[in-house]
Amino acid sequence: MMKIRKILFVLLPLILMSCGNYTMSTFYVKNTSDKSVSFDASVTKFSQSGPYVINQNFTVKPNDSVLARKVALRNDVSPEKWFTQFTIFPTDGLEFNDPKVGQNWVKTVGKDGKPVYIFNIVK
Repeated sequence: MMKIRKILFVLLPLILMSCGNYTMSTFYVKNTSDKSVSFDASVTKFSQSGPYVINQNFTVKPNDSVLARKVALRNDVSPEKWFTQFTIFPTDGLEFNDPKVGQNWVKTVGKDGKPVYIFNIVK
């Protein structure tokens, strides 16, 4: 019993320190066109049963934005990898940016000091 306490005493600070590498990040998709744009975004969630994919569809109104995801993630992961799938549905007369290109996610800092990523969906 005493050995278990000593091991937990040593492991607990290490576990807490490893949690410090995660930051709450917010992802918005912005539409600067005069037409509505629809897309599907998938993310992997983890549960006691194992990982599973959640797919959600969005419609971004003209000259508006939507919150696509808000999650605590590792700081060293590129924003284009935070969605397992990102499918933009064609809209007549519009060209789209590629969500799989990291440079298309513009990083800013929110009022709370946490990262905010904005993807301008229309070129």
